[in-house]
Amino acid sequence: MKALGKAWPWALLTLLLLLGLAAPVQAMSARPGWEEVPSGIPPAEQKAIRAATKGLKAKVAWSSNRSGSHELYLLTLPELKLFRLTRNDRVDFYCRFSPDGRELVFARSQKPWVSERDGKQWDVYRLDLATGQERLVARNGDYPLWVSRDEVSFLRGNQVVQKSLTTGQERVIFDSGGPPLEGTIGTPALSPKDHSLLAVAARGKHNGVFVVDLAHGNRLLPMGSGCELAWFPDGRSLHWVEAHGNGGTRVMRSTLNPVRPQVWMDKPGPYSHEYFVRLSQDGRWMIWCAAAKGHEHDKADYEVFLWDTTRPIGQAVRLSFDAHNDRWPDIFVEK
Repeated sequence: MKALGKAWPWALLTLLLLLGLAAPVQAMSARPGWEEVPSGIPPAEQKAIRAATKGLKAKVAWSSNRSGSHELYLLTLPELKLFRLTRNDRVDFYCRFSPDGRELVFARSQKPWVSERDGKQWDVYRLDLATGQERLVARNGDYPLWVSRDEVSFLRGNQVVQKSLTTGQERVIFDSGGPPLEGTIGTPALSPKDHSLLAVAARGKHNGVFVVDLAHGNRLLPMGSGCELAWFPDGRSLHWVEAHGNGGTRVMRSTLNPVRPQVWMDKPGPYSHEYFVRLSQDGRWMIWCAAAKGHEHDKADYEVFLWDTTRPIGQAVRLSFDAHNDRWPDIFVEK
């Protein structure tokens, strides 16, 4: 080894590459954008989380202003390691995992501070979780979602836009400024699989949660009062947040045929002002944020919660313990 001098590390690396043994080293350094930070989860709560999520391997991402401006954070399960993913002076929020869990799509403000209630000053970005690379997807876009691995949708003014990530081609699939809604919308979401239905939260001539049948002349199906909707994985049911219940909100659900809204979740206890509800891709795990007091989306002290929906709601666990604003989480379950 002494005779090789400084050349021996390169000789060893070459040998490892030839033997296929260098891959683990490469994998360990494949996340330059992941800055590990203290999770803040007390030891007793870590034990409770691991007990409630035994066997679950997942990633949870959300937006938090614990570092000053709103950045994206990611928590791994079962390790309970917390990572900061973005670093800038803008507001990053509404992150969503790609179908394969390798990327996030999210909205970034066009200036250092923009309220979530201002739907105009946002751009859509994507973040590669393996490399930390960020790429602009679209200017003047908000509430982005993955339609497929190659397509995203987002809201631009009154228009819901679908864009190909391969060709860059955009097409407007719905405009709420005209009939049948004639108003503003939020959190638009295409139905899984066939994408023929668009769920929206509407304000204006019509108020509440609606499903627009894009394949049949934009026929309107009222679902109930509320906002912050999302589809169940089967594409035949919706869930949304309604302004009633313990803490002032509760989570509703209904099938499309027939429409029969019912209370799905209304967590007891102090943290029962539920918002930002999202399901895992298998429909089993619900992730959301809740506040004990105050409800302003981008300022109140919201905390992240996780619930195995096959169990009683009393077995839900809290994932964040920080007196700042945590919002719009998403979860990806590893197979």
